[in-house]
Amino acid sequence: MTQQQMSRLFDVPDRTLRDWKKGRKKLYAFLESLDYDEVKERADIADIVEFDPSLYSYNAFWQAKGKSKQKVYAVISNYLSTMNKSDIDTLCEQYGKNTVRYVLNDKYKKMYAKGHISTSGMDIPLVGKYNTNPIYQETLKVINDNQCA
Repeated sequence: MTQQQMSRLFDVPDRTLRDWKKGRKKLYAFLESLDYDEVKERADIADIVEFDPSLYSYNAFWQAKGKSKQKVYAVISNYLSTMNKSDIDTLCEQYGKNTVRYVLNDKYKKMYAKGHISTSGMDIPLVGKYNTNPIYQETLKVINDNQCA
């Protein structure tokens, strides 16, 4: 990542970054080694947006009647769980296929790292690799088949 990209993404003045380059070499080298597009994508999913439940098959954030402020990651994660093609299409249109795909991958990696899915009083073990899970593969197919960018 370039110094200009760091400045824009983290809202840090160039002067501060120049100081980091001299005095905090490890921090600056770390930031410089990051891929700008990947960091931007991850930062975007932490953003808070105005969520409109009328765009989806049901309100996954039922505690709030009507529009509410929600994290992009939470919106995508909740609606990926529905396995509803229409909802997944809406996610892709609103947030882009790459962001939706990133959340899907992250969600399944975390589940498989934990080693099980907890349900009401029962743990279902997860074995193998996350990307061989049939539900993951089917959801990924829906995302990849979507016509939006």
